[in-house]
Amino acid sequence: MRVPGVVWEKAALDEPAAREQITAELARINNEIGYPCLFQDPAWLLEAEDRSIRDVAIYVCRRDGDVVGYAPFVIQPWALRFMLGEITLISARVQRLHLHGGPVSSANGLAESDPAISLLALVCQALKSRQVVFLEGVPYDGPLEHALADRRLLRCFRVVQIGARYERRLIMLPDNFDVYLKSLTPHTRQNLRTGYRKLANRLGADPKLLSYTAVAQMPEFVWKAVAISKKTYQWHLLGLGLRDADKLERTLTAMAKRGWSKCYLLDCGGITTAFMIGYQYRGTYYYVDVGFDPDWDRFSVGTMLHQEVLRDLIGSADRPQWFDFSSGSGPQKERFSNRSRAEANFLLVPKTLRGLALVWTYQGFMTFSDYAVGLLDKLHIKAAVKRSVRRCSIRMASSD
Repeated sequence: MRVPGVVWEKAALDEPAAREQITAELARINNEIGYPCLFQDPAWLLEAEDRSIRDVAIYVCRRDGDVVGYAPFVIQPWALRFMLGEITLISARVQRLHLHGGPVSSANGLAESDPAISLLALVCQALKSRQVVFLEGVPYDGPLEHALADRRLLRCFRVVQIGARYERRLIMLPDNFDVYLKSLTPHTRQNLRTGYRKLANRLGADPKLLSYTAVAQMPEFVWKAVAISKKTYQWHLLGLGLRDADKLERTLTAMAKRGWSKCYLLDCGGITTAFMIGYQYRGTYYYVDVGFDPDWDRFSVGTMLHQEVLRDLIGSADRPQWFDFSSGSGPQKERFSNRSRAEANFLLVPKTLRGLALVWTYQGFMTFSDYAVGLLDKLHIKAAVKRSVRRCSIRMASSD
């Protein structure tokens, strides 16, 4: 699957001199494209989440000898969940090579699908047993998605779309918060005013937004955020949440040293009720995780946190141009956003007997799950069942 003039090769990261040289090349490409992504920056790849050079594979693309693009994969343990609605029945443990967004290229770099096909074919050859490729946030109708439908690539992989296609939600931030509010629907604006007034009346004062950006602040933030996370249904039902406090603190500290960490807590009368983890990088604020105390659900503290974070970002001296809600969509993201783009997530499984069995089993489970959820929706009880399952998971954990 070679493309004339284009050659992909795996970068050597073991030697400091070689690593420094390739890092400089990637920085040059990021500067050329003008809108680099945090999760493709070499510093994030090599310093966040306790990663070492063994946990990262960077493939560089050369055209006529010049580096014109790269594709950074994070190698990490992963569980492919076989779910019924939000309940995990079983999971398959694999190791995934995670690529965020797709290959990065300079202005005259990789505009066609053929280079992506060549890249993924090369990656397939290097995969070990129980390794798969996970592509997060693949833009709709772009070169990478076209590559995934190409028969040449389908000889190597079984391609599975994980979840439905979604709108990645973004906010283009103006220089005035009132201008931003006017970009929202009248219904949303009214709900925000009503929610804020209801919370302030409950407290007898305005809620306080606490910002955490300095290295010395990170231990306190993590401690308070984890305490909230342990109360959520994501923690008890889905096995998610801030489950590794030490690793989170190390990541936030490393990124704070670079001036990127920017996290928030919502304080309601001395009680921490909600948190947001995020990073501000080259003109974009990346929303990474959020959580709120379910005991304060009726006061919409999660929504109030979002509103106050946006007020703070727009009013700051280093105001970002964009707020990125990350992959996936939802009512809260849709409510606050004023821009979006269509994306999807894909799993690429090598065509071995083990891989094909994994794909067939997963697709069978998801077909049954979709049928069951659709049936609940037709009976108009889907929302009620979802709320009941989430509350039950929290109550059972509390009783333990």
